[in-house]
Amino acid sequence: MNVDVRQETAAQPKGQPAGLWVLIFTETWERWSHYGMRAILILYLTAPAALGGLGLDKQRAAGIFGGYLLAIYLFALSGGQIADRFLGAKRTIVLGGLLIAAGQILLQVRTLNGLVASLVLIAIGTCLLKPNVSASVGRLFTKEDPRRDGAFTYEYMGINLGAMLAPIFCGYMAEQPTFIAFLKRLGLSSPSGWAWAFGLSGFGMLAGLIVFALFRHHIVDVNLPEGQKEVAPRGTGFLFILVPVLLAAAWMVIGGGIWPVQLVGGAAASIGIMAIVGWLLKRGHIQGRATASGPAGDPAAEPTLGPEDMRRLGVVGLMLCFSMTFWAVFQQAGSSLNLFAKEYTQRVIFGFEVPAAWFQSVNALGIILLGSVFAWLWTRRAGKWPSSPVKFALALMFAALGFYLLVPASLIAQGTPGQVTRVSMGWLAGVYTFHTIGELCLSPVGLSYVSKLAPKHMSSQLMGAWFFATGLGSYLAGKAAGLMGQIPLWQLFGACATVALVASLLLWIVVSPIIRRLMGGHS
Repeated sequence: MNVDVRQETAAQPKGQPAGLWVLIFTETWERWSHYGMRAILILYLTAPAALGGLGLDKQRAAGIFGGYLLAIYLFALSGGQIADRFLGAKRTIVLGGLLIAAGQILLQVRTLNGLVASLVLIAIGTCLLKPNVSASVGRLFTKEDPRRDGAFTYEYMGINLGAMLAPIFCGYMAEQPTFIAFLKRLGLSSPSGWAWAFGLSGFGMLAGLIVFALFRHHIVDVNLPEGQKEVAPRGTGFLFILVPVLLAAAWMVIGGGIWPVQLVGGAAASIGIMAIVGWLLKRGHIQGRATASGPAGDPAAEPTLGPEDMRRLGVVGLMLCFSMTFWAVFQQAGSSLNLFAKEYTQRVIFGFEVPAAWFQSVNALGIILLGSVFAWLWTRRAGKWPSSPVKFALALMFAALGFYLLVPASLIAQGTPGQVTRVSMGWLAGVYTFHTIGELCLSPVGLSYVSKLAPKHMSSQLMGAWFFATGLGSYLAGKAAGLMGQIPLWQLFGACATVALVASLLLWIVVSPIIRRLMGGHS
């Protein structure tokens, strides 16, 4: 029996709707897939060929890693558009999951071209799936529902369960010789554990798809006025044009070339995609989602943006700029911090060498331990200080503190020319603790804030814009990691920390009052 989520929310104002747990469980496994692969990707790229890796230098490996992070968010805006106007959120999520699963399978090809092709498929699938899952969470609540921030934080806790466990299992398979010895005892001889680790990460996406397919009736697909009924979307033939363009553009961003060319090319591809879709809409070759109030493509049925909507969109734009700055620091976890763990951190405990990838689980563990505290705090402080912009400023400040902590650690590690002194694991633990607090101040709050400010017919598209800004920040994080080995580490980490601190003060002191005025005294 289908569940009317709006009625359930109204009848149980103190509980969470069933659809929230469906989405959380689905995204938990999708995040397993993503973080399991991400935790070992740059280690695989830089590992010598004799150890089963691709043997790339750090600059090229970090470029590919940053390009991948950009690509998984680059077309998120298009993913939201596809869901809002054509396929609906449920169909778009399933399509994205299938592409991710195909990409994970292709990771078994141990060549650079095979890896790039797999990353392209994963990137496109993520762009289709990720913004629509988050937008679907927002659709479960009214804009005034005080449970909204808490729900997004619960979502964050759930997906970080997968993010915490996947690096542990995948990192063990990829880096521990004992796993290879175990395979030999089973008669499954393998020169390295990379393929097994990538295969395990791919299992997560298939599990998530099964869960979503079984319980998708709990999900609200679109926001419709009271009394309207959803009509099945039409005009999906445009995918035959859009998907190849997305694939080609993502290949260009990830696959090679000089990074300014990649960035400009990616922007041009995005504009080209929007132009193609807009032209087809105008010519009537494709149609948007129809509702009971009027056919798709009917100008009278298309919602318009009023002055308040425009102010809200302006506020979202400002917040995205600061979000991008935060992610440019935070997303170095999988690149520069991962390499710091591999090369400059003492990782032996009682004779056991801790895999470098395991450090990628520290942040997720912190989210799980602290997530409920922040969910309670933001719900209790709803409508009070700190406002959402101030929470963003606090996030940037904690990101800065984390990287400032790495400055003395780097001076110790590289204190003797030509010699590496491995530092305690406590330094990285401190960094991830600060960054986790910052993430809880920004990411679930930002998702909630965007969904609250978005006009109903643009919810998935603005969620895509949020992830697009995340992608740009992640790309900058990859470029920063490429500087390892070219400049002293203390300079690299100190510069990143200073940028985050300046952005924090600017947002807190200057921009936050402006946003408050734009929102009529509320922010």
